[in-house]
Amino acid sequence: MHFLFVSRRNVHARYYKKLISQLNISASMHIFGKPMLSALKYIPQALNTSFDDIIATQIKRKQAKNSVWNNRILAMPYAFFLNITECCRYAKYLALFEQQKPTHLVIWNGNKLPNITVVKAAKRLGINVFYYENGLLPNTSCLDPQGVNFASSIKRDREFYLNFELPDHINIHASELTPRANHKKRKQFVQSQLPARYIFVPFQVPHDTQIASYSPWIHSMEALYDKVMEAIETLNDPSLKVVFKEHPSWHKHYPHLYKKHPQALFANGNATADLIENAQAVITINSTVGIEALLMAQRVITLGQACYNIDGLVLHASNEQALSKHLSQITQGWQVDSHLKDKFFSYLKHVYSVQGRWQDCSKDHVEAVEKRLLGLDAFSQQVNKVKEHNEQHRHMPVVERTHKRFKTRYL
Repeated sequence: MHFLFVSRRNVHARYYKKLISQLNISASMHIFGKPMLSALKYIPQALNTSFDDIIATQIKRKQAKNSVWNNRILAMPYAFFLNITECCRYAKYLALFEQQKPTHLVIWNGNKLPNITVVKAAKRLGINVFYYENGLLPNTSCLDPQGVNFASSIKRDREFYLNFELPDHINIHASELTPRANHKKRKQFVQSQLPARYIFVPFQVPHDTQIASYSPWIHSMEALYDKVMEAIETLNDPSLKVVFKEHPSWHKHYPHLYKKHPQALFANGNATADLIENAQAVITINSTVGIEALLMAQRVITLGQACYNIDGLVLHASNEQALSKHLSQITQGWQVDSHLKDKFFSYLKHVYSVQGRWQDCSKDHVEAVEKRLLGLDAFSQQVNKVKEHNEQHRHMPVVERTHKRFKTRYL
């Protein structure tokens, strides 16, 4: 096996270099750079490959950053240029992979340009992919062979967690949650006095793939604000407020929303952990703030495709009517299934997560990464068991398969 790490020349590349030097496996790194002459051979394949989805998502992200990209006169030539660029990039990485013949590609996120085109080339050649991301839990990292965020290997089946035997549960305190650093262009805000009863709604970075790829009906923070406030109004409860907070990593502000509704306020200067802890519930599209809220025993409503959309763990609203319904359930006392929550977080800690922050690249972290890449850790063993079960189930005669389901469900 040979693992090829591909990256821009950035903090991830520095981490990969340090990591590879400590791994006891065959691994190398490639930094994005100039085109390769050998890529010319693969141009015909690239020209017969569609990049429409990649281009559409990129334009959607551009539009979220700046409304000027809604202008077709600007967007159309950009799409044409981007198609040419990605054709060339795709051909380059077909050539590179054929030369270096890696068995595995290791890449960050894999949903954004240019990485998504590199992944597309790897899959064309049948190369396995590992996707890196920041960890879902404090002091962890994600290294997933299927994807990240909603595309990750994390199962959304409550029965999977209820039937999974794990060593213990975890209890992470608010003090362990790492606050997000403010963007250098963000204004400084003082702490706001919070109402007695409120729903907390954190904004997300509008051009992030969490919104561009995994938010089917909420496409902007303005839309998030409007839909939440419309749902709040259906409760006819003026004492219940909504506290919003702009994302600290997004440099733009939303002053046009600050005083738009009498039941809404912004608390940009307050700590997110405090806003979670004192809320009646948290509404998020699919942010990791939802994970943090669950860790703090808070109730969560998700509006987008989240990796933790599990029945009993959160309430998921796929439209306005469902959001109003779930808010009503919250006010009537709906609670998280605590047993399910403990099982879910135990699975994240002991099975899914790679221990240690990638930024630290500690000895324990390097060992955990190596086991994950080689398929020797608990997560890989669990994945293999599921594959074996599915394979056995696929070859089982239909009559036997039906009888087995009947016994499992009713006997």
